[in-house]
Amino acid sequence: MKFIKTFSFAAVCAFLLLACQTPTNNSNVSGTVATDAAGKDILIADSSRIVSIGTAITETIYALGAGERVVGVDNSSREYIAGAKNLPTVGARNALNAEGILSLKPTLVILGADSAPPQIFDQLRNAGIAVLTLTPDYKIETVKSKVLTIAKAIGMDAKAAEINNEIDNKMSEVNKMLANVNEKPKVMFVGRGPNMPNATMSGAGTTIYEMIKLGGGTNPFTDFTGFREMTDESVVAAQPDIILMTEKSFERSGGVDGVLKFPGVALTPAGKNKRIVAVSDMYFQGFGPGVGTAVRELAVKFHPELAEQK
Repeated sequence: MKFIKTFSFAAVCAFLLLACQTPTNNSNVSGTVATDAAGKDILIADSSRIVSIGTAITETIYALGAGERVVGVDNSSREYIAGAKNLPTVGARNALNAEGILSLKPTLVILGADSAPPQIFDQLRNAGIAVLTLTPDYKIETVKSKVLTIAKAIGMDAKAAEINNEIDNKMSEVNKMLANVNEKPKVMFVGRGPNMPNATMSGAGTTIYEMIKLGGGTNPFTDFTGFREMTDESVVAAQPDIILMTEKSFERSGGVDGVLKFPGVALTPAGKNKRIVAVSDMYFQGFGPGVGTAVRELAVKFHPELAEQK
């Protein structure tokens, strides 16, 4: 009888203790499972302290309304995402180190599967941190999939649907606008980094390549992937109608006059017509929730006759 009373008392105490520990409706604690780039289910018990690596990822987290949870970002995110300008940086996404990330005491790290060095993933996981990798693919459907995955990881599913609907609406507008366009201009992207003595041009397999296509243009360089230095022969052979640049590259190059001095440019339709289009650097920082708006603006820049439909 004494054993029964003791057991009952212990059971009641245990019940009360569990009741006191029952999680409240705290949006910072996910307690969910998200699927990573490799198709693996990642358990995310807590998303209250996020290190976000990649501008599109950081843009998505802020668009979902969870910016206050971000405790650290990569260099590009801090430069291009307004809300992240004062956050600690963990360096460039292709030169990460586990110590810098761990010093921020994250409960969740979200980054592209192509982030480097490769061993960074195991180093973080071995330290007990939830690591969610995302597919580095430049397609509209992939953008929407990333929004859904990040939203699930941080418990913001309802907002994800709203963001993806907006992307669909913008892209629908663009497609309707481009349906009335008869020709696709050849668009050559030219880049000039702060420490680059020579300008480069973009080939296939980049965000730029996809953005040109979505905006109703064609990239004349399909025989290489990534970027190459400009040469007279390649530029003249391509005969681009438009030279596309980021605003920062355009300024570094010395404006229109400077760009016309680049290899071969003066001998192309773009050079002869001084048709050089400079857009926000954010356009090409990776596909994020603002991709629909960016594509729409590019379409109008490639096809000025569409301006009345804006």
